[in-house]
Amino acid sequence: MSSSKDAVELLHGFLLRLRSAYQRSHNDSGGDIGGPGFSLDLAISAFKDLMQHNPVPLHITVLGPTQVGKSTIVNLLLGQQAAQTSPLAGFTRTLQGFAVNTSDTQRRDVETFFSHTAKELVSLRSLDPIIALANTGYTVWDTPDFDSYSSREYRALITQVAALSDLIILVVSKEKYSDWTVWKVLDLLFPLRRPLLICLNKASQDLQPLRLALRRRVDESRYHAQHMPICDLPYVDDGSLDRLIDIPATESFLNAVREALRPVDATVRRQGADAFVNEHWEAWLQPVRLEHDAAARWRQTVDDAVSEAVDAYQKQYLEHSRHDGTFNRAMVQLLELLEIPALARPLATTRQFLTWPFRKLFASNTKPGNSRVDVELDVLSEIFEHLLLFLRRTIGDGVGTEGHAATWWRAMAMLFDERSNAARTGFIDAVDDYQRDFESEIEVTARALYDKLAQSPATLNSLRAARVTADAAGVALAFKTGAIGVNELVLTPAMLSLTSFLTESAAGKYMNSIKAELRTRQQQQVNNLITRFCAQTFSGLPGQLRDDRIFLIEREELERVEQTRQAL
Repeated sequence: MSSSKDAVELLHGFLLRLRSAYQRSHNDSGGDIGGPGFSLDLAISAFKDLMQHNPVPLHITVLGPTQVGKSTIVNLLLGQQAAQTSPLAGFTRTLQGFAVNTSDTQRRDVETFFSHTAKELVSLRSLDPIIALANTGYTVWDTPDFDSYSSREYRALITQVAALSDLIILVVSKEKYSDWTVWKVLDLLFPLRRPLLICLNKASQDLQPLRLALRRRVDESRYHAQHMPICDLPYVDDGSLDRLIDIPATESFLNAVREALRPVDATVRRQGADAFVNEHWEAWLQPVRLEHDAAARWRQTVDDAVSEAVDAYQKQYLEHSRHDGTFNRAMVQLLELLEIPALARPLATTRQFLTWPFRKLFASNTKPGNSRVDVELDVLSEIFEHLLLFLRRTIGDGVGTEGHAATWWRAMAMLFDERSNAARTGFIDAVDDYQRDFESEIEVTARALYDKLAQSPATLNSLRAARVTADAAGVALAFKTGAIGVNELVLTPAMLSLTSFLTESAAGKYMNSIKAELRTRQQQQVNNLITRFCAQTFSGLPGQLRDDRIFLIEREELERVEQTRQAL
């Protein structure tokens, strides 16, 4: 990245994308404090704060569980009845900000920070100062409860304002200080390195045991090595703000706030954001890495299937003694090069050279252009069907696993099934193209054999003078017109005699050599065909998945983000 700012923006964008994926795939609204959505919301807000941070005004955030008197504490900090209070649980459901000594520009900056939040969920009011907490402008935030079930709908607000804060005041009561949600939220906030003050509100007369219990709970938390003030405020029957302001405990509390309230500099904020991401990174990416592992397994499966298909073609076709149709077509090309006059004979003349069952084949198979019978095509089609079954079985095994990996494999199963029929058709077309293109290789082989014969005029003349050559030429004509197939061609007496003649001649050794070369080139082309077709059709399927249940973050993209994160 060109700068630290660019890196922060890249990470912020990636975290937004990751958060969106959790919302789609896990239906995670961020309401679960222990879930990835909540921590991701906090990280996103922390990086957004880095991008927009202005050291003034300062931000004080009052957090706490249900019915601990958060709104009362906010009013106490402001010295006036600004936040609405109620004895009802969950009364505050929005973020309420109260700005003191701030400019219009500063308030607009705050509004920009919350620009992606529904307007009805965040309000910001400007107030005249009554109690001075700092020499500069500041904003006090009243927040919703974070422990009630209904708060799941708006807990993301808490993560946003916590990341913005220069001081967090946690308000608890003797009934609530030990709640799991209180310490879970504190545990999440710890890496951000924001100053924290605990206010024990609605305290009873005998405070010493409660103070000790609360301090012990702090010492058991991640904050045990940090100085964290604990203040207490007494319970006031009528909840009168005037009575609270006049008591000594309130002045001690306000002094503790003044002492703790100072700007959190940009370096600490960035270190806190980085530390928070580092702590949660692997947990956030677990489903992404599961998808990457599944995709890697899929690509390896495709490679294995290709290797098996290539091996099967070698064994079932090329090494099979009956499947020598390619070289037989070269023999037909050779006869044409010899320019045997018998090639002009009528088709009927060839019948006398065909023995049973070839007469029957000759009579029934009269479709022109059937010279390329397709034993090879049949073999390749069968091999491809086996390849499809092999791939589908692997997908079935993946669907049978547990967790997010199974979700990925189910999406793959749907895509694979959609593409299978088109893949069959595409493979047959690819084989047809290969066979048509390979005709040039057959012609090269025939020409090489002819050139070899031409080097021995006696052999060439003997071949042209032989009656069997003319007979073979007639059979070749039957092959060219589709009367017999290539695999029957080699078994006719005439072609058997021709092959024997060549084998026993001076060109015999060369014929075997060039036949082997032709087979090698054929194997290479079919190997390339299968490999290329499967790579284009199957290897890239993971990148074509379009399913809301999966994350769809490519490994290369993740690696770039991780390199950027490490560079910070």
